[in-house]
Amino acid sequence: MHSIADMGGMRGFGPVIRKENEPLFNAKWEETTFAVNMLSLAAGCFNLDESRHSMERMEPLEYLKTSYYEHWLHSLEDLLISKGIFTREEYNARIAELAEKKE
Repeated sequence: MHSIADMGGMRGFGPVIRKENEPLFNAKWEETTFAVNMLSLAAGCFNLDESRHSMERMEPLEYLKTSYYEHWLHSLEDLLISKGIFTREEYNARIAELAEKKE
C-alpha cells in the first residue's frame, strides 16, 4: 500500500535538501511531542507500527501541509484517544484549559 507518507521513495521529487547544522527541534513543542511519544511507546500505549500507520492515515493534503513533528503529534493524539488512554472530550477540555492559561 502506498500513501502520501511514502513520497520519500518516489521518483521526481528531487533530492532532500538538508540545512547545515540544523537543530533536532525548532520549538519546545516539538521536543515535548517527541518525548511524550517515546514515553508512550515505552509505557506500551502503542507500538512503532501503530504510530507509523496512524501517520499514514492522515488526509494527504493535511500530511503535506504539516511538519514532521506535526505528523508525530497527530499520531500521538489519534492513538491515545483510540486506545482509550483518554477520551476526545477529556483531550478537548485539556486543550481549552491550556489555551485559557496562555491568554
